[in-house]
Amino acid sequence: MSNIKRSILNRIFFSFSCVVAFSALVIWYIFNIQMVDGAKWRALSDSLTLKYKVIQAVRGNIYSDDATLLATSVPRYELRMDLTVLHQDTLQMYLSPLSQKFAEKFKDKPSIEYLLEFKKGIIQKNRYFLLKRKLSFLDIKEIKTWPLYNKGRFKSGLIIEEDNYRVMPLKNLLARTIGYTGRGSGQERVGIEGAYDKELAGVTGRRLVQRIAGGYRPVNDNNEVEPVNGKDIYTTIDVNIQDIVNNALYQGLVKHQAHHGCAIIMDVKTGEIKAIANLTKSANETYNESFNYAIGESFEPGSTFKIVSALALLEKGEIETTDTVLINYGKLKIGNKIMEDAEPSPYKSKTFSYAFEHSSNVGISTSVLNEFKDNPRLFTNYIKSLQLNKPIGFELTGEGIPYIKSPGHKTWSGISLAWMSIGYEIRLTPLQLLMVYNAVANNGIMTKPYLIKAIGEKGEIEKKFTPQILNEKIASEKTISRVQELLRGVVDSGTAKSLNKSRIKFAGKTGTAKIADGKGYIDDAYYSSFAGYFPANSPKYSIIIVINRPSKGDIFGGVVAAPIAREIGEKISGIYLNSGTQLDDTLVDHGSLPKVLTGRKKTTLSFLKKYTNYSYQSEGEITDWISASKDSIGEYTYTSAIDEANKVPNLIGMGLKDVINYSEFRKLMIVAEGIGRVYWQSIPPGNKVIKGNTLLVKLKI
Repeated sequence: MSNIKRSILNRIFFSFSCVVAFSALVIWYIFNIQMVDGAKWRALSDSLTLKYKVIQAVRGNIYSDDATLLATSVPRYELRMDLTVLHQDTLQMYLSPLSQKFAEKFKDKPSIEYLLEFKKGIIQKNRYFLLKRKLSFLDIKEIKTWPLYNKGRFKSGLIIEEDNYRVMPLKNLLARTIGYTGRGSGQERVGIEGAYDKELAGVTGRRLVQRIAGGYRPVNDNNEVEPVNGKDIYTTIDVNIQDIVNNALYQGLVKHQAHHGCAIIMDVKTGEIKAIANLTKSANETYNESFNYAIGESFEPGSTFKIVSALALLEKGEIETTDTVLINYGKLKIGNKIMEDAEPSPYKSKTFSYAFEHSSNVGISTSVLNEFKDNPRLFTNYIKSLQLNKPIGFELTGEGIPYIKSPGHKTWSGISLAWMSIGYEIRLTPLQLLMVYNAVANNGIMTKPYLIKAIGEKGEIEKKFTPQILNEKIASEKTISRVQELLRGVVDSGTAKSLNKSRIKFAGKTGTAKIADGKGYIDDAYYSSFAGYFPANSPKYSIIIVINRPSKGDIFGGVVAAPIAREIGEKISGIYLNSGTQLDDTLVDHGSLPKVLTGRKKTTLSFLKKYTNYSYQSEGEITDWISASKDSIGEYTYTSAIDEANKVPNLIGMGLKDVINYSEFRKLMIVAEGIGRVYWQSIPPGNKVIKGNTLLVKLKI
């Protein structure tokens, strides 16, 4: 054989050997990956396709003082389907009846469109096929009875995911006070929702999900870590009073075409906020809640601050209400500025009582100058003793910062004392000012305003908040008595005499203050206000009304704000004061549990397991809603709660949140009285649901 042929054969043999060796190497690597390192690579693959999804806890409820729901979370469901679970022939058999069912129930498109969407999903081998969003519990319950879906999740491929959305039944009354909170970091937190976000939010859970085309699907039927539901917040708000205040404030703002306004009602003895309203004119000339002016807006109060000057004069100075003071016909030069009363006066001098009741700027400021000009710090220190130089420390975020000058500060001038005495060169929030009037009504005891009454869960109170005294005695009994007399005089014959025709007796002070914008006072821009309490001789509630920039009709507090206070006071009187009804505290600590508990299985079991040591038994197949009855030896037996969409349900034993969830889609209006669990319902269970009917339920602990 020639050398050339031998060389060619050697090369062919070498190439073949290389191919064989390479193939053997590839086979060895494949074997090694599958048999030796397979577990490692499969674990890595899983780590790239599996993850834990955060499961939000059910957010706690917010209640009024009589357990009316102010905010709650209502469940919503998303329905999906794994179209790869069943054999194609089996699945094809169910497509037409399912498409017909969806078309009949939702009436949003013909069955043929549903059928085509199903077939498209099958072709794409969609393992997370979206059927419907935002479904109710009753929707889900019905769908589970349909062909194929009645075989259960694993045989049908049905995937049900639950979420919750926030509902505020009285949003128009308390939108800003109830507030909101974003779920991401850095999101704004407003009102009760924001201030008590940690308590309301609960603890999130975790669920293992797998990445598939179109999203993620749950790996297991249950959560790996169950979420812990949030706590409930009980407020001091009285919804009847809140409704009265909102309506009266709205009518007053419309009448005077004001930019915005606020109103607060506070319980004199306790400091509980019974109503807090804030309305702002929007671009379309309607009024809504967009900012909490009552606690967040610091303003120059004007004449309503004269109560502080009167307290300081009578307590620290040497003046009597019958002493004669200079009024100078309502105009006087003080330092380099001219001080004027709202209207010229025919008097050179009058009693201090007259100056206060008729809101004479000259009369009040000259009195303060005469008493404190040699030691102005005595006056400013008294203001500080009333807690007005610092925020109250109110529960909600965004409290306005007060501004009280002190002698020696760079902003102090020769006219500061005079102008501070009539409510200028200072800034206070309406709530801070109301706190002073409330203390006078409470015979000198200053209580801290508060909005949150208790924190608990399903009627069980875990933490209660009680009245907090900030100052046992803001002034002597004699001083308080004289200031109370001055406030009654304002209504009897002074600037608030429009109130002396009211069916109930008021005491208080009006205010009309110019508005500054940082560059100076704005022409024709005023705050009109009234602060006081009622009934005058036996105070139950204190009140403040502040109206910003009334532009139609008058501007004075006695004409703009006082009539709003009158309407509020008279209507509250009609509900509570005349009838003798009192607002009792219904939140009491207790250790017993009701004999019957009805509600969603998960939350009801969670509640009992937390608060009892009883053993548990069940009877029959348990659905998502259960009724638990306690027997003579203290054990609870669970049975399914009957749920017929066209029948009035049995609500006995339910908490109010479950009542709302259970009845939401039955076209029944729920009205609730009391706190705790339902012990009586106005329409007996099993009656046919009639659209528009109101179902009254009574609850007790």
